[in-house]
Amino acid sequence: MACWGRGEGRHFHRLHSSILLFGVTVLGTELGASPGWAQSESVLLEAVTVTSPPPRATTVVRTAPTARAKQSRRRAYSEVAAQTVTAVRVGIASVPNPASFDAQQQRLWRRPGAESAVSVVRQDPGKKSNLRDVLQLTPGIYMSDRGENSQGTISIRGSDISQTGPRSGRGVRGYIDGIPLGRIESGISLPILDLSVADYLEIYRGAASLRYGALATGGALNLVSKTGLTAPGARLSGYVGSYGVRQSQMEYGGAKGNVDYYAQVNGFRNDGYEYHSANDTLRFSGNVGWRPTDNIENRTSVAVGSTRQELATQVPLDQIVTYRRSGYDPTNASFPYDTRANLDYQRVVNKTIFRNDTTSFEITPYFLATSFDHLPSPRAGIVDVKWQDVGISTRLEHRADLWGLPTELVAGYRPTYETANYRSWQWAAGSGGTVKNRLVQDDQFKSWLHEAYGEAAVEVLPQVRAFVGLQAFQTSRVYKDDYAGPVIPSAGLMGPGSSSGRRNYDRSFEALNLKFGMNWEYASRHFLFGNISRSTEVPNSGDIFALLSVETATNLKVIQDLQMQQAWTYEGGVRGSWDRFQYDLTLYHMNLRNEILSQCALGLIPKAQQTPAIRGQFACNLVGSLVPFNADRTVHRGIETVFRTKPFIDLFTPGDNIFLNAAWTYNDFYFDGDRLYGNSHLPVIPRHNLYGEVGYRHASGFYASANLRYVGERATTFDGSGGENFKIPSYNLFGAKIGWRAPDDSASLWFEARNITDVAYAGDFTALRTAADASGGVTVMPGTGRAFYAGFSKRFD
Repeated sequence: MACWGRGEGRHFHRLHSSILLFGVTVLGTELGASPGWAQSESVLLEAVTVTSPPPRATTVVRTAPTARAKQSRRRAYSEVAAQTVTAVRVGIASVPNPASFDAQQQRLWRRPGAESAVSVVRQDPGKKSNLRDVLQLTPGIYMSDRGENSQGTISIRGSDISQTGPRSGRGVRGYIDGIPLGRIESGISLPILDLSVADYLEIYRGAASLRYGALATGGALNLVSKTGLTAPGARLSGYVGSYGVRQSQMEYGGAKGNVDYYAQVNGFRNDGYEYHSANDTLRFSGNVGWRPTDNIENRTSVAVGSTRQELATQVPLDQIVTYRRSGYDPTNASFPYDTRANLDYQRVVNKTIFRNDTTSFEITPYFLATSFDHLPSPRAGIVDVKWQDVGISTRLEHRADLWGLPTELVAGYRPTYETANYRSWQWAAGSGGTVKNRLVQDDQFKSWLHEAYGEAAVEVLPQVRAFVGLQAFQTSRVYKDDYAGPVIPSAGLMGPGSSSGRRNYDRSFEALNLKFGMNWEYASRHFLFGNISRSTEVPNSGDIFALLSVETATNLKVIQDLQMQQAWTYEGGVRGSWDRFQYDLTLYHMNLRNEILSQCALGLIPKAQQTPAIRGQFACNLVGSLVPFNADRTVHRGIETVFRTKPFIDLFTPGDNIFLNAAWTYNDFYFDGDRLYGNSHLPVIPRHNLYGEVGYRHASGFYASANLRYVGERATTFDGSGGENFKIPSYNLFGAKIGWRAPDDSASLWFEARNITDVAYAGDFTALRTAADASGGVTVMPGTGRAFYAGFSKRFD
């Protein structure tokens, strides 16, 4: 197939010109038609008509229902039956912006890959401080457990194995309302993802991410924000819980004439389960929409946030029961110091959408500024990073007949420029790492990213849609050492020294990625789908900084060996629903070359150069010890399945039901004849991941449920060495919920229990090249013990 990728930028000018020409061409198509306003996910091939369930009666009369009444209620209480799809094609102008959750869910079912919509506001009330809380019933996703905050990593289909810090989330592209969420050359920045403002989430696993211009190894996540039209009125909500957890939120939305508005502020505080793991987060966001005509819409969004996160120590796996709360620091090397990962951000987006009956065009400039104050360990010194991203996203959607076949075309072009300043200090004696002393590193980072993409969906036969997509990108990585001070020796515990050499890096990467897929509705509300796609991942600034830090400390040359990751993925599945049963099953196989993995930095440093200072700076039990490396050939394959059912309805009163939901993911990730690791299984991600819940729901809004989360055994070494002592045991966590939410969503009360049996388990850890790299046994970050939470919400219209 005509697809290629190059690690070097020798053909930069040719590809850059091609990308610009492609973007200008597709964006100019059909713009001679009259302008109109549109949302970025228009339903073009079919009209989606959402039929809401009938309102629940406020007074329950215990009478024997008629057969016709039973049939009506069964339709009402079926999640899918309440949403009917007609085959009538409609104009784009009649589709709301953003699309409703029901319409988007139905639309994603007719796509060729593993795509799903997850409502945040419709989920039972409960603790929702991070993605793990919201995506329990979404298969294929694994999130490490770093307590009750937004720290940790997200992995889809084995992407980003064991990444931490500012470069978390490799292979998963994040978006808010279709606009990039985080830095362009990194993955998804979880602290910026504020679930309090989410109406629903769109999850695109694998090649499905092309919908927003990405062909990421893992996929993409898009947060669809609340607006004054979808969240009118004022609302207060909050909860408190174990280990000092408390969260509160105030939000207000409304509309007047052709203007709507929404704003919210929320705060989260957690004293921490383990010693020195407190989190304090404050966020504000809002948006204003203006529709000067029925064909034009403009929406401006702003967001500001601040996170203060203490970093706890890792504890020995074989002593996790003893030290899971107190932390482990026998040499007093961490407890006296303010190890931390503090992040601040400001984000501004302005989207303008024009559309008519067949075409929509949107143009969106955006700006993101983030700053990161980091003390990963005392010997690593204080790391201060500031990023600025500015870009413009253009997107075209067009509906037409191609050779008489209904066709939907989507295309876009998105240039983004990022600058960053990486600076490191030794810290002042007696300050515990809170006061900067001598500057020892001052590096500038610059990056351009040009992305162009297109996708066509053609209804080649009734109920059969064929998809073909293309993504082209070019990106640069320029890292320049601007340090002009004297050579400063290492201060040992108080941080590293400066380098006498220059830490420079200049490289560009480019690739062309293809996707082919199909979707067949072989029976009403039952679909077969499949796709073949190519994806690439490029080293990011965090990778470069980590390797240059090793070079500075050791005079080794390790960074030039880091290559671009490439993969081909083959995917197929089936999904659908009957009256009270909904299912989704996906199988995939991914062949990767040069997969970018992470290991403890000591794995790159010869034993002869591992002085006490080096081992202290890059100790494997420290958060900042990870560095990237390329594997040769690896394979990721798996099974992702979820089902939802209501096996019993109308049990005690008309409208009540028993519900049963479960999601299971099977992961089989391994090296494929690697020269160092043979056919060993990859560490960190468990083979089995299961979540299930069963409960009862009353028509009045009362509900009660029990749940189980199972995480399978995990390896800690890439070469499989260490035996059973270097494997993380599997565990089961039991939980329960009970609460009430008013049928009109005006108020709610809830109580939740987690890890009821108080299991001591490993939430996260750093992967090792081999067991010999560990000083003793495995060290891990403990997961949260038994915890209880209670909360409320109240809406004022």
